[in-house]
Amino acid sequence: MIYEESIKLLKWQGVEFETGLTVEEIAKIEDIYKIKFPKSLKEFLMMALPISKGFFNWRNLDQDNVMFIKKIINRPTEDVDELAEEVYWCDDWGEEPENEIDIALIVRERLKSAPKLIPVYGHRYIPMIPEDNPPIISIHDIDIVYYGQNLEDYFKVEFGGKEQGKIEFKNINPIPFWSEIM
Repeated sequence: MIYEESIKLLKWQGVEFETGLTVEEIAKIEDIYKIKFPKSLKEFLMMALPISKGFFNWRNLDQDNVMFIKKIINRPTEDVDELAEEVYWCDDWGEEPENEIDIALIVRERLKSAPKLIPVYGHRYIPMIPEDNPPIISIHDIDIVYYGQNLEDYFKVEFGGKEQGKIEFKNINPIPFWSEIM
């Protein structure tokens, strides 16, 4: 079964699980947070819901938890918006403006069309893009790197001892905006 190895690895690392989310729970969660889980994350969360520290308990709909998860969903966008003048300029955007104010304006404009990011663990996110098994990225302020070619690869990197540098970066489809500012 898909994700069995990942779940076994996570359990071996002491991650606690609850029973997986139901189709109804997924629909309710997606409605509350205005997100759409990529197929890979949805399948994983329907098999087993990790609830240990660092993971997000999507089943817990207490107001404090919902507000916390909404804050985590919004954090990458808010960080890039706040630090827009410091964002790495992507050559594909054309000639880099001379001053930070113009850079910030362009970055903020491009950020408006960036795909929403869904938290997986800590500050690791999966993009909400029309791909079944998108990559996982790590975001801390404006320090953004790939942290897994896909969900299973990510679990190996985060919990299985695979070095982040050993990810097959050439096999990763770029994520609009987010890959551009890495």
